[in-house]
Amino acid sequence: MIKNAIGKLFTILGITTLIVSCDKDFNAIGTDIVGDEHFGTERDISSTITIFNQKTGGVETTNLPINPLGIYDSPVFGKTTANFVTQLELQTFNPTFREVTLARIKSVILYVPYFSTVKSSSEGTTIYELDSIFGNQTTKMRLNVYENGYYMRDFDPNTNFAAQKFYSNQDALFNNAKIGSRLNDASDAKENEEFIFDKTEITIPGETEEDDDAKLAPGMRLNLNKQFFFNKIFANSGSNLANNNVFKNYFRGLYFRMEETSGAGALKMLDFTKGTITITYEDKKVTVVDGVETDAGTEEKTLILKFGGKSASLLNQTSNGTSSAYETIVGNIGTGDQKVYIKGGDGSIGLIDLFGGGNSGELEAIRQVANQENWLINEANLVFYVDQTATANLAEPNRLYLYDARNNRPLIDYTFDTSTLAGNSKFNKFVYGGIGEKSTNAENSKIARYKFRITEHIKNVLFKDSTNVRLGLSVTENVNNIAGAALASPSPNFKGVPTFSVINPLGTVVFGNVPVSSQEDKKLQLEIYYTKPN
Repeated sequence: MIKNAIGKLFTILGITTLIVSCDKDFNAIGTDIVGDEHFGTERDISSTITIFNQKTGGVETTNLPINPLGIYDSPVFGKTTANFVTQLELQTFNPTFREVTLARIKSVILYVPYFSTVKSSSEGTTIYELDSIFGNQTTKMRLNVYENGYYMRDFDPNTNFAAQKFYSNQDALFNNAKIGSRLNDASDAKENEEFIFDKTEITIPGETEEDDDAKLAPGMRLNLNKQFFFNKIFANSGSNLANNNVFKNYFRGLYFRMEETSGAGALKMLDFTKGTITITYEDKKVTVVDGVETDAGTEEKTLILKFGGKSASLLNQTSNGTSSAYETIVGNIGTGDQKVYIKGGDGSIGLIDLFGGGNSGELEAIRQVANQENWLINEANLVFYVDQTATANLAEPNRLYLYDARNNRPLIDYTFDTSTLAGNSKFNKFVYGGIGEKSTNAENSKIARYKFRITEHIKNVLFKDSTNVRLGLSVTENVNNIAGAALASPSPNFKGVPTFSVINPLGTVVFGNVPVSSQEDKKLQLEIYYTKPN
């Protein structure tokens, strides 16, 4: 069998002439990358390659650097509702309170800045544009901020006290444990019942006519319930403000819950670690003369709680009436799929087997041919073509990420690539690739393909007997971060997903290895460009 396979491959490779790469017909988003030409080489596209759909289920979201919040409705992938839970930490331990009463609590303000860009500034007014936001920015949503009642411990006694992990599918756990009524109960409906991610600069009026107004960049700014924080911090805290270990058990943080009111709104990426709760209050002021305290009226003070400790992104995926194809996909592991859905968050990836998978007979045959003929591998690529009909109304990810799914780690080509793009680090490692490319002669502005150069990986598999590992294809928010996220339910097909695929809520649809009628030229192929010594 191997001998016949070698003969077949030898015949195919012997008659295959140079096919010039059509990379010149594509431009990568945000770059001036122009594809290479391949002169004096031969091109092999005969190897068996399969790609199949794989839902991730719940994924680890512990302490993500960026978290989504809001509601995003995708015509292909359904509706995503992103909630969030976080612990809080004291900025100052063991604060001293003398005579703080409820009436002396002036304000309790929560503020989380948005990612935004200054568009213009004149006469004291700054115009901003929000970054990292998806969906309908004007549709109002209900925002509820509750006291979290579930203790987010640091270590898990069920895993020999390894670090405790929290997962995207645990929203019900925190929703059931929330305590009391919502804390953002101000009369201004924009802070609760009619919430939007507002791009307007925040103006805080001065306390007197002589005081200048304060200005803040756009952000979530909420007035929280004074009675709750008076009871929690000033009236009944006892020794629970001594340090953050006891404080985080005493006050277990906040749970942010989004609800739809008049249709899906927007989903915003947020850096909650920059969030604060500022309690402004008046307390008795004293002066000390010869060791004796004397009443000196009152003074204004602030106590700041920081967003810190453990946090988790909590994602709920529901149908919207147009997403049934995605919801019902079942990957064909043996033969591969016609179309593969790649979605971030609590989503889906593509799993790829090269050369028939594992240490197949086909792999051994091509290894023999490549070694006997002394192939010099010039370049090897995986090119994924986008189903532009399916993605016509999608917000698409600018970049996909190809990785070792067996070990949840990057490929050697990623590691070797040191290319950088000044001004936008998210497009670093552009030689390795994965950046969405648009056809230069297309009338629409949709992404046509994603290309990865995996030359070193193929060399290792063919010539160094490296394991032919299963590959994973996911979205990514930032290709520079290669951390891995665990699965809530372990899978025999793959170990985990990249953490930055969990952060990105977007998705796309690519053609698989099984041809689609009238689109056969867009099926997935492994291109190997090589030369043979004379």
